[in-house]
Amino acid sequence: MSDDLPVFVIHGIANREPSIIEDRVAQLSTAALHRWTLHPVYWGDLGAAALGAKLAMPPEPGQSWQTRGDFPPEPDGAELGLAGPVPLDPPARLELVRSRAGERLARPGAGMPSPTPEVTAAALDAIAETWPQTRWLGRTDDAALLAAVGEALADAALEAVADGVPGHELRDPGPVRRVVRRHLPQLDRVAGAAIGNAGERFYTWVRSAKAHYLSLTLGDVLVYQRHGEAIRDHVREQIRTISGGRGIDAGDPVHLIGHSLGAVIALDLATAEDPVHTAGLVTFGCQWPLFHVFDPRGGQLAPYDGTGPVLLPPESLLRWTNLWHPLDPLGFVASRLFGWADRAGPVDQRVDHLLSDDLYTHSSYWASPSLVAALHSTFAPAD
Repeated sequence: MSDDLPVFVIHGIANREPSIIEDRVAQLSTAALHRWTLHPVYWGDLGAAALGAKLAMPPEPGQSWQTRGDFPPEPDGAELGLAGPVPLDPPARLELVRSRAGERLARPGAGMPSPTPEVTAAALDAIAETWPQTRWLGRTDDAALLAAVGEALADAALEAVADGVPGHELRDPGPVRRVVRRHLPQLDRVAGAAIGNAGERFYTWVRSAKAHYLSLTLGDVLVYQRHGEAIRDHVREQIRTISGGRGIDAGDPVHLIGHSLGAVIALDLATAEDPVHTAGLVTFGCQWPLFHVFDPRGGQLAPYDGTGPVLLPPESLLRWTNLWHPLDPLGFVASRLFGWADRAGPVDQRVDHLLSDDLYTHSSYWASPSLVAALHSTFAPAD
């Protein structure tokens, strides 16, 4: 099989400008040294409508329910922060607070008294005894916040019981224990207010400032679920028109590239009862494996029943490489759910995070060298 098969690139969600996919495909072709002729396939004109989406959003703080316009401008450069902190288990949260308090008590600031070991032990015991009363600190994974709470408890205890005798050794554990028991719930309430306000700002920004983007992304998925057949027919017609009817027969296949919902479309086409016969498929930021678990795609595929991988049709889908990024919340893996009867399943390839990547990496694959490498390995002539 030659490596000059036509290659069709199907874009993902929230694309309403054909020029965007055309530019991305041109850049990808250049990065691949023009080894293949890449054809962009546009279907965004059949996607979700966005007019009026902001009117469905709850009002921002201080905004009247009656406001039906005059929405604030969308902020520039706002970060989603999707990576998030590393999860901590409950004992680790308490231990982080206690260890940081212990470190501060062992090295008090200039002019502060040095507590005896008995006083230090009493302070740490009081933290452990009072910890079950916390509501927010006991659930947060913000290590910096927990460390700051430990330091604040130690400082508050020392300052409250120093009693104007800086430099002397602190020997009475009773006052220290009382200060810790009083301050820890107060710090928990402050943390709760801060977390709640930050959460409200974040979700308000997502829903209101990003209403247009959300309506196109979520909206495209919903529209595809209802009108998938029409969208697939539209894409299929473009492929057959451009290629002169290739993809109809197993002996005359094409190559497909799909991003995000475009990957879902490509896989639905390659595994349909009337498939687009595909010699090589490269997907990235792909939700199709998860979609098949939730709602089996049909076509030539059986539902996943837990007894083994779902068999892929070898005549209409010869090879498949699936790229995923650890900071892409919309990218999933395929090799543990799918396979061919006579060989291993698709190749899942992790795309390493680059310092130039944003925290939201769903579109970063286009400029990744891993994508070009996947094209070469997947579209190479079969032996």
